[in-house]
Amino acid sequence: MDDGAAFYVKQGNVYILKLVGDIRYTMGCALGDFLDGLFTHADYDDIIVDLTEAHSIDSTCLGLLAKIANFNRQRFARQTTLLSTNPDINQILETMGFYEVFAVRDTGAAITATLQPLSTEGPCKDELTRIVLDAHQTLSQLNARNQEAFRGVLEQLRPKLDGR
Repeated sequence: MDDGAAFYVKQGNVYILKLVGDIRYTMGCALGDFLDGLFTHADYDDIIVDLTEAHSIDSTCLGLLAKIANFNRQRFARQTTLLSTNPDINQILETMGFYEVFAVRDTGAAITATLQPLSTEGPCKDELTRIVLDAHQTLSQLNARNQEAFRGVLEQLRPKLDGR
């Protein structure tokens, strides 16, 4: 299993988020922190997600990507472009309903600037449960199939946060 990595670059007025390898929940804090910061900036017009070098992606990270789609739709009134050339990932994207909320393209991004790595140093245990819960809630809001699929996950995670 390849460890996952996350990179970003700003090209002109567009941020590109590139995810590489096996993208797992342990990257949730780094991705969540990056997105929270990005969503507060006003120096761009679009966000593109590049999964062309991703081998796999779990539901937590899919939920974080769905947050990007929601943000782009609210702020820019358009779909987020998601680049993916891996048939296995494309099947997951289709199953999760991403083709309705993203403009999925079977191509790679032409990145001309140097990619900057997101820090993925170990999971942040205190925040990770909240990030996993929020990500799965976002996925559940995409469609009824996801709502049913993640009902058990949400039911198990909510009491953990309420008990703090």
